[in-house]
Amino acid sequence: MFVSVISCKDAADKTKEAAETAEEVVEETADKAKEVVEEVAETVETAVEGVPNFSNEKVQAYVNKYEAYIAEYTKIVESKDMTAFAGLATKGSELGKEASEIAGELTGEDAKKWTDYMTASSEKMAALAQKMTAQ
Repeated sequence: MFVSVISCKDAADKTKEAAETAEEVVEETADKAKEVVEEVAETVETAVEGVPNFSNEKVQAYVNKYEAYIAEYTKIVESKDMTAFAGLATKGSELGKEASEIAGELTGEDAKKWTDYMTASSEKMAALAQKMTAQ
């Protein structure tokens, strides 16, 4: 009978420890999830701040597509995934062709915004490419 009392106490202690450990894991996971959400929000905010609005819908659609490309490019550079990096070549080529077509449709203020945006984006992409090749 003495052995069964000790066994029950040990089981109760182990159950309590397991519950405490599970609670700690849940709290850590929640904290990490919150950090990731905050990082994504900061990335989106930063990306949106540098993106001008264009009066031409085709130009705006292109810029939105290009921003998505930059975000994907950035993610690949940070993950150091050379295979995925090589896969971006087709997208980059398609975007380059589309940019040439769109450039002919720019007028007035949009032309200046376009030049400023593309210059800043090119600098950002060059820095990312350098970071990728330096690894």
